[in-house]
This record gives sequence, structure tokens and C-alpha cells, in this order.
Amino acid sequence: MRALVSPAYGPLESMRIVDLPLPEPGPGQVRIRVQASALNPADFKSVTGEMKILHAGVFPMIVGFDFSGVVDVLGKNVSGLKQGDEVFGHLPYSRGTRFGTFAEYTLANATALAKKPAGISHTIAASSATAGLTALQSLRDIGKLASGGRVLVIGASGGVGSMAVGIAHKLGVRVTAICGTHAVDFVKELGADEVIDRLKVSPLQTVRGPFNVVFDTAAAFSWKTSRHLIGKGGTYVTTLPTMTFFRDMLLSIVTPTRARFIIVKPRAKDLDLLGIWFKQGLKVPIFQIVKVKDVAAGLKRLQAGAVHGRIAVDVAGGWD
Repeated sequence: MRALVSPAYGPLESMRIVDLPLPEPGPGQVRIRVQASALNPADFKSVTGEMKILHAGVFPMIVGFDFSGVVDVLGKNVSGLKQGDEVFGHLPYSRGTRFGTFAEYTLANATALAKKPAGISHTIAASSATAGLTALQSLRDIGKLASGGRVLVIGASGGVGSMAVGIAHKLGVRVTAICGTHAVDFVKELGADEVIDRLKVSPLQTVRGPFNVVFDTAAAFSWKTSRHLIGKGGTYVTTLPTMTFFRDMLLSIVTPTRARFIIVKPRAKDLDLLGIWFKQGLKVPIFQIVKVKDVAAGLKRLQAGAVHGRIAVDVAGGWD
């Protein structure tokens, strides 16, 4: 099979397309013929070695976590799936992940993926996986958001933030969003109830709380700087814990609020829920589609910022 690999930790330009043996599924796994993927910050952090905990780091390393594709081979003890089923999901962000999705085929645990809803493209399904589950698990599971609550989404135009706006509405929550000038109209179109332009005002001084959850998708602020906006029993959730965050997490123990971070988990039931919401109009904003051979350029675009939504990857037709 063809795969886009990193030969060692290093610059994005070092990635290249190589031929590798087809992976064989173990017990409980399926082999998937990948149709589409999507870019995440975890991809360039894995390639450069900035965060080695995200991938096994077996070289040549196939990067890529999100996928949508077709079941090709079933491993032993797999039930509920058959060859030819269209499925989607994401691989775990862990040292146990030895394969990636920027390849013609990948392996996934059968219990950690879902059948792709009919009528939803592979591009949309793949682009929803990491971002959608990160938003859902942050708001519902960590933040304990319930209908009638309020959430402040920081970085609302990014991949996770843009999905968090729609998912929060599905949870029955009022959304206040913070983004840059370039994205204000975009975030309004996503359905945010209030949009704060962080380049025109001091956002944390302009916003009026209290919020049940402050969801800092961009890791732009901290619990300490935003705690005045969090109501009693509320939670600050970040996607990127730092040493400062761990200090805040300890301090928050003796306060009426909490500081938490998200480690997204590939859960079939959560993917199934996204599939239901797709049918009800949940948006998965696609900023750009790049061919798999152009992933390095796409990752540089993602690093540069000002991306509205997701950058999807055409895997099936993107090798030439």
C-alpha cells in the first residue's frame, strides 16, 4: 500500500510517500480502506517530535488520526461489521498507535468506530471525528453541560471550536464565542448566540458571565484569568495542558470551580450520536481539501492559523 510517512522526527518537508506491506488486523480489529482523513495539530506535533506521546513513533511513521473509509478485512472476534461497511472514527492519541490514516489502508479497533451515515460524505465524516468528539466529551462529560446552561467557546473558528458551537446547541446550551475579526461572520453563521471579536476588545473583560463551562479550544487563556466568568460548580476545560495549567488544576480544588483538560477518546456511541446530529443539520465546516501528497503544505497552513473549521484530506484520490 502507499503511505505518507515521516522517516524520523524532523521537519514536515521530510515526509514522503512510500510503499509498505498491507497491515493485518489482529483480534478485535478491522482493516479499513481509507477514503478521507483530516488534519490536526497532533499531526505536525507527531512528525516534529514535539509531542511524542501522541504516536508510537515507529519509523517510518504513518501519521494521521481521523478516517472515513470502507471495511476491507475483519480480524478475529469482530461482530456487528462486515466487509464493505462504510465506517468513520479516529485512532487513539497514544503511544500505542502504530499506524496512521494518511495511507491507503489503516487498522482500527472495531469497537471504537461507527458506521458512516448514508448520505454523509467521507470528507465530512472524517473531518468530524477528532474535532466532534473533543467538543462533545469536553462539554458533556467533563463540563457536565445540560440543557439551559451557558458555555463560552474560546477559539470558536478553529476545528474543535467551530464544532463546539453546533454541538453545544444540540445540548440545549446558549453559546458565547470568542474569535478574531476575520472569523466573526463565520462563527455567527455557525449559530453562536453572541460573538466577541478578540482583536477589537479585551474578550475576558467584555464577556458577561457566569458560564457553566469555559471551553478554551485554543489554549489561549487559563483558568486563573477566566475563573471570574465561571459560575459555582462550573469548569474551565482546555485542549492543551501546560505546567501553568497543572498548577491551576491543583489550585482549583479548593475553589467552587474546576480546571480540567480533555484527552479525546474514540467512542463508537459518541460517533453514532454525531451521525444522528449530522442528519439534523450539525455543521462540519470544511476550510480546504488537500490531497494526501500535499499534507505537508496543509499542515503548514494549519500551523499558520486563521483556518475556519477543518482541513480535510483526500486520501483515496490524492496520491498523484
